[in-house]
Amino acid sequence: MGSKAIIGVTDWKRTKADLRRLAKALDAGKRPGAADFELNFAQAGDVVAEITRERLRLLAGLRAAGPSTVYALARTLGRNYSNVHADVKRLRALGLIEFDADRRVFVPWKEIRIRLPLAEAA
Repeated sequence: MGSKAIIGVTDWKRTKADLRRLAKALDAGKRPGAADFELNFAQAGDVVAEITRERLRLLAGLRAAGPSTVYALARTLGRNYSNVHADVKRLRALGLIEFDADRRVFVPWKEIRIRLPLAEAA
């Protein structure tokens, strides 16, 4: 697993081409190295809808605090528990948050980059 998550915009044609290249390399016996986690959306608006200001604040706070319960995280952030719980659930579904063996949430990435190409944001 890489050390960063990259969030961006891509289309199915580009994704399909990337998957074909990977499949050919694997078929040729090549082993891919550690890769960064990529989370792509079809449109820039989708990125903004999913990665909100509060979710970014949650990710930063959780990364700084280390593994935490959702209740403790809500207290630390000064937010309502049910809202933090919903954000944690969604961020986990997106692959940006994980649970440890003690069922505490944590951010496995040292860095999260968001790329929004201007041509695709318009």
